[in-house]
Amino acid sequence: MKTKNIILIVVLLAMSLGIGIYNNQQNLSQLPVGRSGKHDRYYCPMHPQIIYDHPGRCPICGMDLVKKEETSPKTQGPVVEGYTTIVENPPKQQLAGVRTAIVTKKILVKIIRAAGQYEGEVFAQVFEDDLSFIKVGQKAIVEVPSLHKGYEGAVNSIDSSIDEASRTIRVRIWLKQNKQKLFKTNLFVNVLIPVELNEAIVVPREAVLDTGLRKIIFVQKDEGTFEPREIQTGIETDDGYEVRSGLKEGERIVVSGNFLLDSESRVQAGLEQGADHE
Repeated sequence: MKTKNIILIVVLLAMSLGIGIYNNQQNLSQLPVGRSGKHDRYYCPMHPQIIYDHPGRCPICGMDLVKKEETSPKTQGPVVEGYTTIVENPPKQQLAGVRTAIVTKKILVKIIRAAGQYEGEVFAQVFEDDLSFIKVGQKAIVEVPSLHKGYEGAVNSIDSSIDEASRTIRVRIWLKQNKQKLFKTNLFVNVLIPVELNEAIVVPREAVLDTGLRKIIFVQKDEGTFEPREIQTGIETDDGYEVRSGLKEGERIVVSGNFLLDSESRVQAGLEQGADHE
């Protein structure tokens, strides 16, 4: 009888131990990566912050989680703190709306905008920061909002003194055709003066991710590899940003869908940093 009790106790202990191990394994398999050690990583293409160590579905959108592909060390370019090179297959690129374009050089055109008033001729109030770009004879466009029309003209003269209150200088615009009969005195107008500058690399505004401290773009190294790159920009034009360093003519950059790449790159960089400390 005593022997049977001992056997029963041993069996119960074994069963309890087995159930505990099973429960721990189940709980472990549902923990996000970073809390469960080094495992394969699965994430949601639409919500890269959702990361698990096992296949499943995204709790936000219901999409199947995708296994993270390891980036080959040879694809790692210049180090950008907080980012890492990522690999995306074509279906994921299409899903994220990723589009790319070749970097080219073009003539920078800065559009100087100024408020104006018609007093028998057109006077525009140009800010002093733009004064160095203005020269007599430059082309100008005079837009009349109340008439929904625009007229061609040119810079006729520039005043010699700056208004201390508004920090603007008065620029007289000559119209190619006499529009006096169409205009009313004291009519408000908008004046646009396009200024051609030097030739430079210009990237679309939507291609640049501005963090406030730096500007980041993604360079496509091959069909599915995207490298984060910090760039130094110059003049901002209607076409985008002048790039002074960090990018070469002929490289291919992401011009659409870069917000998802940005999120995934930072998430993976955090994971890799965490794995290095494990």
